[in-house]
Amino acid sequence: MYLNTFGFDEPPFSITPDPKFVFLSQKHQESLAHLVYGITRGGGAGFVQLTGEVGTGKTTISRLLLEQIPEKTNIALILNPVITPLELIQNICKELKVSMRGIKTKLNALVDKLNAYLLKSWANGENTVVIIDEAQNLPRDTLEQLRLLTNLETDKQKLLQIILIGQPELRATMRRDDLRQLAQRVTARYHLMPLDANETYDYLQHRIGVAGGKKEIINQSVANKIYKLTGGVPRLINILTDRALLSAYSDSSQGIKAKHIGIAAKEVLPENYKKHSGKRIKLVLITATALVLGFLAYEYSKIFAQDMNAVDKLAKPMTVAAPYTIELPSNDSAWKKYFELWDAKPDKNWHKTLCPPSDETGMACVRRQGNLTIIRKLNHPVILQLENNSLALLLSVNENKLGLFSQNGSISWQQKSWLDKQWFGNYFIIWPMPAQLLVEPSAKDLSNWALEMANTISNAKITATQLSQWIKDFQSSNGLLADGIIGKETQMALSLRAYNGPTLNN
Repeated sequence: MYLNTFGFDEPPFSITPDPKFVFLSQKHQESLAHLVYGITRGGGAGFVQLTGEVGTGKTTISRLLLEQIPEKTNIALILNPVITPLELIQNICKELKVSMRGIKTKLNALVDKLNAYLLKSWANGENTVVIIDEAQNLPRDTLEQLRLLTNLETDKQKLLQIILIGQPELRATMRRDDLRQLAQRVTARYHLMPLDANETYDYLQHRIGVAGGKKEIINQSVANKIYKLTGGVPRLINILTDRALLSAYSDSSQGIKAKHIGIAAKEVLPENYKKHSGKRIKLVLITATALVLGFLAYEYSKIFAQDMNAVDKLAKPMTVAAPYTIELPSNDSAWKKYFELWDAKPDKNWHKTLCPPSDETGMACVRRQGNLTIIRKLNHPVILQLENNSLALLLSVNENKLGLFSQNGSISWQQKSWLDKQWFGNYFIIWPMPAQLLVEPSAKDLSNWALEMANTISNAKITATQLSQWIKDFQSSNGLLADGIIGKETQMALSLRAYNGPTLNN
């Protein structure tokens, strides 16, 4: 609709991947370099891991990788990772055109056949690479099978390189205690961050230029507004700018103005727009308040100047007991830092004294009541809810002091007595859970997950028939009601024991 008006040959901000529109920021170049390293003999030590938020360009990078494959490299691309160990080997063999005749359902036989293929390929000077997209969805048993595949080797070299591409949840998964052997084999890690403000402007100009438009369509000021609303995520930039172009077209404008970005954001990014507008309103209120206070101070100073006795009285020192010896960050900053400890990044900020919605954070959460003794036994950071409904992120506890997240981003050490009159025992704790279990999980899915956790924690093979008794024993040993029900508290205890998450520095 707006193509002719702005001189475009084609839509510049389509969300469909198109190689000619690819914009490689320094971050993207570095991530691509990590992957290329992983499919050369220099990177033949096992795993390479690339993570990034949804929409940051991981799929684009993987496509560029496939275009830059070195000669004599065999690629097995796995796009659906929710598979069993047997299905994994079957898919790899299928991608590499390894015959499975007569052994398709026999895991060990397939691995032997794959090993023979890899040895032959290596003898011919060929590399073999398995690339797994959306790797955060890989089941635990399938991840273990991947680790075992890296045991296929010669005296000098691994025969298989494996590249894992996934969302930030993959980083949390790799921190699980039962996957530490796998994590130790990751030789290169790269987390793809969104574009910064300058890169966002360059990205916009690049796509406009490729589509045949003029750079005057978007200026730096408008690009900065787009950056603030999208956080520099390319997919969101495309969605917002495409809608803003339509708004500018309807307004008969020769380019995108700030008002067009606002109109577009209301429609396609309402939450981001609301948050951004809220900050702007808050800034205006703060400024107005400062002006009023300044005026009042000026008026009062004239009155006080007329009465030296009043000045003398005011000059006398006053002692006021401060309620805090620490400047706490805002509630949303406390939550943000808390999620960062678990390598999680919610879609939006959260400032309330309630658990954030699990489907938006990717983490389970519960509000509990207890004391420092209970929290020390948990041995994980928690958010304390203070009497005035402010939140304090507790990072560390020792015999006499508390380590709290302060406004400047560091740990501030406070005496335990600091809490006596302002904390009545309420606190929040979060833990990782599979996405399908975060909202109304089925009994079957919950039972399967609990069985997986039981095997991880006990480091033994627990059968489905043994699970109920194992859960009761686990509950009893962790101070929970030993009813065998896998409720929220039991889920929390299981997950915190199984995952290698952040701990209190005792």
